[in-house]
Amino acid sequence: MYLKLTVVGLLLLGWTNLAIVFLIVNVIMTNFGKRIFAGFCSNFASKYNDTSNSLKIELFKDLNDMKKGEKISILEIGAGPGANFKYFDREALVQTVEPNLHFAKYFDENRSKFPKLDIKDIKEGFGEDLSAAGIADASVDAVVMTLVLCSVRDQLKCLEEIKRVLKPGGKFFYMEHIIGDEGSTIRTIHKLLMIGGFWPFMADGCCTDRATDKVMETAGFGNLEQKKYDLPISEDAGIPFKLCGGIVKPHLMGVATK
Repeated sequence: MYLKLTVVGLLLLGWTNLAIVFLIVNVIMTNFGKRIFAGFCSNFASKYNDTSNSLKIELFKDLNDMKKGEKISILEIGAGPGANFKYFDREALVQTVEPNLHFAKYFDENRSKFPKLDIKDIKEGFGEDLSAAGIADASVDAVVMTLVLCSVRDQLKCLEEIKRVLKPGGKFFYMEHIIGDEGSTIRTIHKLLMIGGFWPFMADGCCTDRATDKVMETAGFGNLEQKKYDLPISEDAGIPFKLCGGIVKPHLMGVATK
């Protein structure tokens, strides 16, 4: 609907060439968007890990300290290329649920680097319905999501599913970008990017206007520890990463216990 209105508006203004560009981009993203996004994200994830390395080590400390000497069960929702595997520094059975199977090639390449982890084949599915992917009640010790709660359709439903599949005392580890603070320039940018569904269309459902910190506070976990911070972007980062990283700079990480 918004695309049609935009194209009509451009034609009325006499900007025919720009209208054609919009239509071409729409055709490309509609037919190849998920494949393009998987390739882009796999590259972005590597640079994101470089930037967030110390923070991810901090985030996953509790995961690596859980049930010392035991092989725990980990479920990662929206695992993408498997960028978090390097931080699982222990014996573990790892299940993954991912709606975009174009990540499979990158996922398989990555999991081969971590023979200590028992990483099962990627399963197609969504965080809001983990039972459809075969994840049973109270079956996992830990659930992991990084840069995924921005794109699920229903955050609260997804969090209910996470609580369902966690064992009693199980932990949910998350790292997400969130909407900027009230009155900030970045918050205005986040809202502008959502007009007409532009950013979700270009970034496979990613939303820049989510206050995930507030949602987590109402999700009903037994214990919640979380903190907000700005993504530390180095001066020598490439322009594409600086651009995308700047958009998702306001961040949140935390551990929620069932």
